[in-house]
Amino acid sequence: MWKPSRATFRFTRFEQRILWAIVIVAFLPLVGTVLFGLVAIGEAYEVGVNRRVGAQLDEELALYRTHFIALREDAERTTDAVAFRAELRDGLLRGDDHALRAELELALARYDTVARVRVRRPARALLEVSRPERLDPSQARLVVLARALPGPASGSSVEVTVAVPAQPFADFQRAGETVEVFSRLEASKGYVSRTYLGVYVAFVVTLTLLTLVVASTIARRVTRRVGMIADATKRVGAGDLSVELVVEGQDEVGELTRAFNQMVRDMRGSRDRIEYLQRIGAWQDFARRLAHEIKNPLTPIQLAVQEAHERYEGADAGYRRTLEEARAIVEEEVATLRRLVSEFSAFAKLPEARLEEADLSDFVLDAGRSLAAVGEELQAGDDGARISVTTETQGVPLPVRIDAMMLKRCVDNLVRNAVQALLARGPGQDGRVIIAARREGAQAVLEVRDDGPGVPEADRARVFDPYFTTKADGTGLGLAIAKKVVLEHDGEISCETAPEGGAAFRMRLPLGRSE
Repeated sequence: MWKPSRATFRFTRFEQRILWAIVIVAFLPLVGTVLFGLVAIGEAYEVGVNRRVGAQLDEELALYRTHFIALREDAERTTDAVAFRAELRDGLLRGDDHALRAELELALARYDTVARVRVRRPARALLEVSRPERLDPSQARLVVLARALPGPASGSSVEVTVAVPAQPFADFQRAGETVEVFSRLEASKGYVSRTYLGVYVAFVVTLTLLTLVVASTIARRVTRRVGMIADATKRVGAGDLSVELVVEGQDEVGELTRAFNQMVRDMRGSRDRIEYLQRIGAWQDFARRLAHEIKNPLTPIQLAVQEAHERYEGADAGYRRTLEEARAIVEEEVATLRRLVSEFSAFAKLPEARLEEADLSDFVLDAGRSLAAVGEELQAGDDGARISVTTETQGVPLPVRIDAMMLKRCVDNLVRNAVQALLARGPGQDGRVIIAARREGAQAVLEVRDDGPGVPEADRARVFDPYFTTKADGTGLGLAIAKKVVLEHDGEISCETAPEGGAAFRMRLPLGRSE
């Protein structure tokens, strides 16, 4: 996998555009929000802390003060009414405590606000009358007023305790506290507004900066992968088809990366296919010229040797034996050269594939029946070895487009190679060649495998090259022909290890439209 190195502290132009777009999108609402917040806080402060509310609170305090003055005056009048009654003065002059107490009890009964009355007399005991329930400090505010008695009762005094309701005083205290708080708020109006606005702006700015950091991180991750694809595209444009990117994520960029890798693999496969076909074409042209150059002198050479042998009429037995051996050798070598020329000519004249709809499973079964005789033919004369050619299918249709004649020739070459490899192990060893067809994903696989010695891993990359062979009498054209045929079927062929331990030549063909 190729992964370009990029500086982490520099932003590309694409990243800069994304970040500027994010900044604009983030700060325009921020500016609007700040302005709105400034106006909203100001208006909210004006609504809660304004002069009308302050004036209303002052009026409320004034009403409480007026009410307290009225309560004080009422207490004064009540005290006067109790202290200056004629019956009370007469009782004091007579020194009649019983009459005084009766008068005081009458005053408590007459005035609901009087909680206690005390009469102080020179050289006499204090006389007191009270209502304990009216003296509860939690329910009433107690006002104590005293009056000195004039005239004959001079020296005596009356002390009246008036119980004023406590709730107005509590309300007045709360109202005073409210006015004090309001005054402080009004005095610090500008400071509070600026403080709240500052906190609000700091929160929004922090949130915006955090958003920018997260957005830039995400943007960099996306743009980095896009940049990798751009760099890889430049390398592909320069002819480097070995590029393969690391797929990160399951998003659209990940899908684009996978599509790019698939495109490069397809391009690489197409380039390899084209290069191989071009190389095969050059070898075909070479084989055509070589066959022509070899074929022409073969007949004259054979005829000249035969004529020299037939025309010798001498009695030298040794020389005649030499001529016969020379004739046999030449005829044998000429036959070998003719076979090579025939193979060269067949390779040079290999036609282009004409594809037609077919079922690969049926093709394998037909090929198996006709190629079973190949094993018998090649192992004829062997001392006891039995090589079987069998077929394997999945029993389901595999629609493909093939040139049945050319593909059969390709399979024929592979089967012959497999049988020859099995026979080369030595006499008396049985073997098995399998022709199989199956489906793998969106491809149909045609396979020829055996249980022989297999192909060394070092030779697998070269076995399809023309004229590469490990056999003493081989031309190295069979597998080259097989690969050319498979490539013209828009397929691929590979040499691998068979499950049976031998060689496996797997041809992958695209499934047809009916699939």
